[in-house]
Amino acid sequence: MKTPDKTSPKTSTNTFAKTTGLSDNSISSTSFDWTDEAYEKFGKESQILSHNYHQSPLFSDTALINLLDNYPRKWLQCYTMGIDPLKHKEWTPVHIDKLTGEEIITAVKKGRMWINVIRINEYQQDYVDLIDSMYVKINNNCNNITNAKGSFSALLISSPGIQVYYHLDADPNMLWHLKGSKKVWVYPNKDERFASQQYIEEIIGQERHENVPYELWFDEHAQAVELQAGQVLSWPQHSPHRIENVDLNVSLATSYQSRESTRLNSVHAANHYFLKPMGISNRSTETQGIIPAVKEISYRGMNKLKLLKAQSRSASYVSNIVADPNSESGMSKKDDETRTAFSYVD
Repeated sequence: MKTPDKTSPKTSTNTFAKTTGLSDNSISSTSFDWTDEAYEKFGKESQILSHNYHQSPLFSDTALINLLDNYPRKWLQCYTMGIDPLKHKEWTPVHIDKLTGEEIITAVKKGRMWINVIRINEYQQDYVDLIDSMYVKINNNCNNITNAKGSFSALLISSPGIQVYYHLDADPNMLWHLKGSKKVWVYPNKDERFASQQYIEEIIGQERHENVPYELWFDEHAQAVELQAGQVLSWPQHSPHRIENVDLNVSLATSYQSRESTRLNSVHAANHYFLKPMGISNRSTETQGIIPAVKEISYRGMNKLKLLKAQSRSASYVSNIVADPNSESGMSKKDDETRTAFSYVD
């Protein structure tokens, strides 16, 4: 295995083609073709739409192994978890930094692991170009979203049967499914039963992680889908969701920021930093008008000047579990607990 470059280089398409034996043209030919109605509903309601990124050589087995071989280990996360969707504290980091790409895939096939290849939109130019092109097309066709740009993207490679616990993300996002079958539950946004305004404010203010309290009865109100390769699922900003794999899965998760999503997050942040400490309980989340504009300007100005107090959110990446392609379970334990390589992410 090559030692990953700590400066996070962007590899060119020509380099990728040479290392995988694939052509430049086949990389650039994948995209999506949505109807005017789909673009009109985008970001307003949950939708399952089609794409053909799963046919791209960027996501072939050869390409994935090559990517994992060379990926910066500080950007290569691995977790395991239990089977009860109510017990999110069983989410546990796994050491993965000593394995080759092929060994990682072997361990994932055997085990119960979720690989999160973060910052894929920053590392290799082929993936950068693909994700950028998504938002060029969305901007050109979607009238209700202004200047959408990718903010954070991750390639997800995960074992049969794994789950991602109930949570919500600050930025709006999409799940582009590439391999396998994945069950996804999307819950109503702007509904206090499923995620309170306080929780959303704390997530945006980085006072809590994305996990929020979950009850089994929530599923009665969810949009439940089984996502197949060649499908993409999108949902309104701040919609809670959770995931279970049917089999071995590969997906691309892309988060984005638009003029509208930035205003909404800024309003929540202003409520969190300015209004809540004043004891104001009825904090409006309206995004249109003078007051929301003042909230956004105030929050963004204070944040840029670093005048906001750092919040208390923290994470533990200490573990004694190691991904192990030679183990029946795909994992083994070492004697001592140490920090994972991805705990040093910048």
